[in-house]
Amino acid sequence: MQALPTEPNTWSSLPPVLRESWRRSAQKVQDPVRALPPIELDGAELASHRRTHPLGLVLPVLRRLLVQPAAEAGLIVAIGDARGRLLWVDGARETLRQGERSGFQPGANWSEQAIGTSAPGLALATGGGVQVHREQHFSYTAHRFSCSAAPVHHPGTGELLGVVDLTGGDHAVAVHSLPLLWAAISAAQAQLRLIPVEPSPIRLAALGRQAATLSISGSEQPLGLRHAEILFLLGWHRQQRRGQGLSAEELAELLFGEPAHEVAVRAELVRLRRLLLSRGSTPLALLSRPYRLSAPVQLDAHEVRAALIAGDHQRALEIYSGELLPGSEAPGVLRVRRELSTQLRESILSDGTGEDLWRYLQLPEAAEDQEAIRLALRLLPPAAPERAALIAGVESSAAS
Repeated sequence: MQALPTEPNTWSSLPPVLRESWRRSAQKVQDPVRALPPIELDGAELASHRRTHPLGLVLPVLRRLLVQPAAEAGLIVAIGDARGRLLWVDGARETLRQGERSGFQPGANWSEQAIGTSAPGLALATGGGVQVHREQHFSYTAHRFSCSAAPVHHPGTGELLGVVDLTGGDHAVAVHSLPLLWAAISAAQAQLRLIPVEPSPIRLAALGRQAATLSISGSEQPLGLRHAEILFLLGWHRQQRRGQGLSAEELAELLFGEPAHEVAVRAELVRLRRLLLSRGSTPLALLSRPYRLSAPVQLDAHEVRAALIAGDHQRALEIYSGELLPGSEAPGVLRVRRELSTQLRESILSDGTGEDLWRYLQLPEAAEDQEAIRLALRLLPPAAPERAALIAGVESSAAS
């Protein structure tokens, strides 16, 4: 049975990740039959965004590794920002012309919110590499193409920079398409790593802490849980959204799971603004409409994510002292907590050393991870004291 966007009873035939994407898309795209992606950047605004966007610095790498092979295969490559707006589209001329008829062009927004399920939008929504076949697109305008896409993060900060997409016929979703994308993205990130990033004088430490700490130019301020949650969510989404901010409704959903708590959220934001102002001269202020921070805040969660993206397990484990805001039950915090914990575990188990696994197992959340224990015992040298300690721990648990 083929899934049809206008008939939800047919969606069960879709893979789970696409089914969830269609459900989200149905809330945003009212008419999938006639929907077209909005053109949000044009002319001078598009040119300015291209000049200032970090991915412009690695455009030659992506062109060499992706655009040239794609053109030879009749495909096109699109590079978009973190909001799903396409900045560069290049490749086979005939496919470019066909894409323009569907609004697949520079300046168009191909996020889930704008046009429903597509590879660029789904990659940004899920944070992983995805493939979408023709009829699996939510809006009919995209049914002429298949596409693969993967997100790009800054290797130094973990910031979501945008997305790289491969679009065209069946070759766009071939088995080798995603590995090709990831290889090109890895090369681009390696180049970005050579470009120095100005560190923020403001840092929020929220991993493994019941009480988070806000540091501004070396001066530390302990925070209550609610203020820590708000600062973390604003800091996290500032990078994800390129500084766009959050509405009171969005913050209410992230903090309480529903938008009905806007009054409580606004009251907490007033108290947080007073707290920041009480510090006197500070580079950090809380702005409104939408709510956002006036300056970037370096999150220890971002530092861990950046280290994992770079394959630096030692640094990730140095920073990751435990789960994100362990006392928090805010849905937005819980989601990031699960994502970060899972990413750390999968990275350590997939290519960590025996010592990395030993350090990982010292975390409260990992102490009973039997798969990690078995792998550590295989990788640690026979005479390693860590191995002996692990065996003693296993025997003690078995005896009890």
